[in-house]
Amino acid sequence: MANSTSSSLLKLPVELVYRILENLDYLTILCSVHNVCTRLNMITDAYPAYKTIDTLDLSADRAVNIQLTRIIDALQHNTTVTTLVGRDHRVGDEEAARIASILQQKTVLTTLDLRNNGISVEGTKQIADALQHNETLTTLDLCWSQIGVDGARRFADALRHNKTLTTLHLRDTGLGDEGAALIADALKHNTTLITLNLRYNRIGAVGATGIADALKHNTTLTTLDLSVNAIDDEGATQIADALKTNKTLTTLDLRSNEIDVDGASRMADALQENTTLRMLDLSVNVIGVEGATKIINALKDNKVIPNQCSTTVFYFSFFFTQTLTTLILANNHIGNEGATEIANALPHNKTLTTLDLTNNRIRNDGARCITDALQHNTTLTKLNLNFENVTDDIRNQFEERLRQNQQREMAVC
Repeated sequence: MANSTSSSLLKLPVELVYRILENLDYLTILCSVHNVCTRLNMITDAYPAYKTIDTLDLSADRAVNIQLTRIIDALQHNTTVTTLVGRDHRVGDEEAARIASILQQKTVLTTLDLRNNGISVEGTKQIADALQHNETLTTLDLCWSQIGVDGARRFADALRHNKTLTTLHLRDTGLGDEGAALIADALKHNTTLITLNLRYNRIGAVGATGIADALKHNTTLTTLDLSVNAIDDEGATQIADALKTNKTLTTLDLRSNEIDVDGASRMADALQENTTLRMLDLSVNVIGVEGATKIINALKDNKVIPNQCSTTVFYFSFFFTQTLTTLILANNHIGNEGATEIANALPHNKTLTTLDLTNNRIRNDGARCITDALQHNTTLTKLNLNFENVTDDIRNQFEERLRQNQQREMAVC
């Protein structure tokens, strides 16, 4: 009976097979219909709804009841899926090994997202080894996996040989100083990676020093995320020195790194020489008003500000850009003194359109300075702030400024 049924199935008209496929979802076709036989492969490969699927999201509910290994095995001969998303799937060593096998074959995968799977060091090492031979993958996300020093050594080898990977996310993978240094050394030789995420990896000054050295040699990396580490002033100083000569990095995230005034001062010095960095995030550090003032002064002294990129953003909580359009100082406790520094710069600024000063303990003196500055600034269109213990006359003056310019969108608490 089974042979008879199979024989009948193989003789069904293509149109009738299509009617059957219309009632099946993509995963069912991939895992249960495709690769059954040559004829069904030809039919499913030509089936419009199948051949146009280029993204497979295993995080979706429909993937829960299908064994992950079956899905991975089915992808070995697939020629349409270029993006595989497998978040929160608890990928084990066996699954990682099969994924690595796919990457070493002639695959069309360009994006592989395996974040938050808790993949072991053994599993990530296999994926790293596969990267040495892969020629299609451009984006890899292994955040919240286990890599450590041993895995970092394998990824460093991969970065020296791989010629296609442009984006690598390794957030919270246990790299530490030694692992970060290994990755950094590989960056000296890598010529394709554009974006690197090393957030929350317990990287200190030693690891930051290695990364800084890499920035002096690397010519392709444009985005580097080192947030929520512990590079402190020493690490910030090394990176600042590298920024003086680096000509490619445009985005640098140093949030929450225990950087204080000294580190901010060195960054300010670097910003006066660097001509490419557009966004620097120094939020959740301890640079205070003094550090903020030094960076503001660096902005004033920078000679390359004129209109090189009209869409870049500066989050001064803290982002720096050479065409300052957005300044977000929320939750930085800048107080009246910091508000006064900002206010002094506003009349001279010709690019800032958005300013956020919420939760900064700004009282009468700071509020008065900002209110006066608005009278002379012609570009700011959006301002968010809340005043603490501000008198009614100051608040009334501020509201009058709003009435004078209806194009401004102001939110005051």
